[in-house]
Amino acid sequence: MGVLPQRLIARTVPDAVPAAPRQDALRVIVASLARGGAERIVIEWLDAEVRRGRPAELAILHRRRQEYPLPSGITPIRRGNESVEAFVDALGDRWRDAPSPVSAHLVADALLARLWARGLRVVPVLHNTREGWRNDPASWPAKAVPFAVACAEAVREEAQRAGCRVPVISLAHRPAVGPAACDVGERERIRSAWHIPSDAFVVGVVGAFKAQKDHARAVSVLAELVKERKACLVVLGGVLDASGLAELDRVADRAAASGIADALRLPGFVEPVEPWYAALDALLNVSRHEGLSMATREALAAGLPVVAVDVGGQREIARPGLRLLPPSATPAVIARCLAGLPVRTTLVPDPVPRFPRAWSLTTCWREPRRQKLDTVFVTANLNAGGAQRSLVNLAARIAGRHRFAVAVCGETTHPAFPAHLASTGVACFRPAPTADSFDAAQGILARATAGDARSICFWNADPRVKLLVAKFAPSGLRLVDASPGAYAYHELDNEVDLAQALAFGPPDYYRRLDCLVTKYRARSTPDCRRVEVIVNGVALREPADSLPPAPRFLVSGRIAPSKRLETVIAAFREAVASVPNARLDIVGQAEPRHGEYLSSLVSASADLGVIFHGASPGLEILGKPITAAVVLGTHQGCPNAVLEAMAAGVAVIANDSGGTRELVRRAETGWLLSEACPVAELVEAFLEASADAGRAQRLGHAGRALVSRHHSLEAMAVRYLSVLESNAGDAPALHDNSDGLPRLFPA
Repeated sequence: MGVLPQRLIARTVPDAVPAAPRQDALRVIVASLARGGAERIVIEWLDAEVRRGRPAELAILHRRRQEYPLPSGITPIRRGNESVEAFVDALGDRWRDAPSPVSAHLVADALLARLWARGLRVVPVLHNTREGWRNDPASWPAKAVPFAVACAEAVREEAQRAGCRVPVISLAHRPAVGPAACDVGERERIRSAWHIPSDAFVVGVVGAFKAQKDHARAVSVLAELVKERKACLVVLGGVLDASGLAELDRVADRAAASGIADALRLPGFVEPVEPWYAALDALLNVSRHEGLSMATREALAAGLPVVAVDVGGQREIARPGLRLLPPSATPAVIARCLAGLPVRTTLVPDPVPRFPRAWSLTTCWREPRRQKLDTVFVTANLNAGGAQRSLVNLAARIAGRHRFAVAVCGETTHPAFPAHLASTGVACFRPAPTADSFDAAQGILARATAGDARSICFWNADPRVKLLVAKFAPSGLRLVDASPGAYAYHELDNEVDLAQALAFGPPDYYRRLDCLVTKYRARSTPDCRRVEVIVNGVALREPADSLPPAPRFLVSGRIAPSKRLETVIAAFREAVASVPNARLDIVGQAEPRHGEYLSSLVSASADLGVIFHGASPGLEILGKPITAAVVLGTHQGCPNAVLEAMAAGVAVIANDSGGTRELVRRAETGWLLSEACPVAELVEAFLEASADAGRAQRLGHAGRALVSRHHSLEAMAVRYLSVLESNAGDAPALHDNSDGLPRLFPA
């Protein structure tokens, strides 16, 4: 890329929007660091956050002889010689003024009540099915428990059936699995050290000796399996308490009674566990009850086949390597399933994307304390672009009539829009120090819940932010998506990994929406309960009082491949062969990632007299005599570049994308070209406009009249207020506006 004028590249303007405060510490309480799935979840979640610089405090009620090591950066708060009740009381005093709720794992209700008594709000997590609960969800008070979390959808449904009166969401964790899980050298080393023949089929079970895990049943499966093939059973787990000793005795007695003690290996708790997955050929899970097994997920990610009984949330894992059997399956039936699997000769992982930081969204609700809000608007930035211009137009219009704030997730590259909003008294804020989607979603929900907002309105927002906010938002918080065009639907569809991890994809998102706003009458929209068409509005401008002395064309907006400026320049090159005095002005900037594209445009037009002006949020150039504005695009909504030109009495040459056809009408307000818009078609429009400047002026005046009738700022404001201020249960009615375009479509 050659050297380009600085004005053409968008650069971040520091503090254009007030910087977000540093995130407060995560506060978590756990029964112990015993080697179990719940403890693993807590550690991996907090480790992911402290690696990003967020403080985290972890209160640990009990010590265990066998514990997970705690990663550096997590601040442990351990109980000393005091009673557990006194320790919890002290925690309540320590965390009394914390803004965020406490995340509680495997903590009994009697101890949670001591935190509630000190004014703390707590989010309990159910890590098991009902048989393993230490809590009675029906007893949780809504004032102290904003919501609860279940480790699987099956567990969430159990909590609801048990009479839980607070909202419960499900969040399934995906554990980390290191490369040693597929290390052939580790496989050979462990098998040799434990005297396991290379041709033996090795089955592993993972977990402490507990009645729930039923390792004795796995021994019975081994007894059946060795009748058909050479096999070993490895139990990766140890004893935590007296009941665990009893289970160990039961395992040893059954192995001895079955005559297979020599095929049993008991390494105990192992750290790290990954090399042992490499040594195995299959994982067996015969738990009597299970929330959602971390061992099952680990083994599958390591490429191991898993045979498990269908309990709890196991079926929600839905991976090709998982074979589920009925809970009543006999050892012989389970053994036959294992007998068909091969001894592994190659180790190939099957990892899934991980998002442990999603757990932070379970602690982001705030108790209403700030000034009340009606709506939090959420946008990616306040750059000098069309979507941002629409938001600024709307915000300035409804200021003083609607209580709202604007969450700006990313950096902003021009100060004009933030300054204009500030001058009208509109509050803008950064929800997080960076544009990271997990941080941004937390900040948005924190502000919305602290302000007791009625609605969140997404306006050109990151699809990940939208999924996360919709997944974790209170059910009474209305969600509105003012989509700028069809590309927003495609962006959401592309977030496959996050959607699968959250068990919350685009269909769930659209079902959760209270209203989807489109900017034009689209041929199809996602299946939502309510879809409303609200066209953009702009302020009228005084038209130029004279014709341009020579044909002059304008392109305004972001400089990006989606705006197809290479087509515009190629067509202009052909047009100037016939109209050598024609001029082309390009107003806008390119983001750094589109620097090469901008450079190619500058090079391609260097001999044509094309003028690149840089950003001009006020579009002062529209006050000058212009023959026509050229607007090409992909997945357009209700393009502001078209409306702004029309509002100034400038004719428009545009391709038929999105809602453009509702604005640019052939021979009425401009030149409507095909959506593909080949160069030759645009050349013809250039030449027609150049040949008859008076006609172009008449088309421009007709466009201004259309904007005056149907695209006023007040009309846009009234329509948005009707959406944002309606009750969640309102049934939309179909009605028409004066231009004949239907505005509301019931789903």
